[in-house]
Amino acid sequence: MKKIFLFLFLTTFFFSCKDDKDKDPAPELSAQVAGTYKVSKLTVDGDSYPLDQVEIIVQLDKSTPETVTGEMRLKIDGEAEPDSDLGTLNLKNVGSMGVDVYEGTTKVGNIKSDVLTLFVEFEGQNFEMVANKR
Repeated sequence: MKKIFLFLFLTTFFFSCKDDKDKDPAPELSAQVAGTYKVSKLTVDGDSYPLDQVEIIVQLDKSTPETVTGEMRLKIDGEAEPDSDLGTLNLKNVGSMGVDVYEGTTKVGNIKSDVLTLFVEFEGQNFEMVANKR
């Protein structure tokens, strides 16, 4: 009789243990992308511009699980320009393509593998910036 109870106890114990690896939820999109990015490539209307004398930093801070607030800092020849407020940016997970970044309903960028690509139209010109997370 003791052997039967021991067998039932061990069987119940064995099957009641679960793998813990599935318990960790995926981090929030904003937590994944929040951070400081340094622009390494600037293209305007398809023409690349050197960044030897220019430092462009994009700071993304977590706001809600699916939004971040952004700020851009610019230094030219070591002199800081006024910061640009990028406002609230919406995030959308696009699977293996990373995370798309939207300003309202307009797509303005993508983040994949800690590389931020921003593309905007400003004063009739198309700007594209590629930045790496620090």
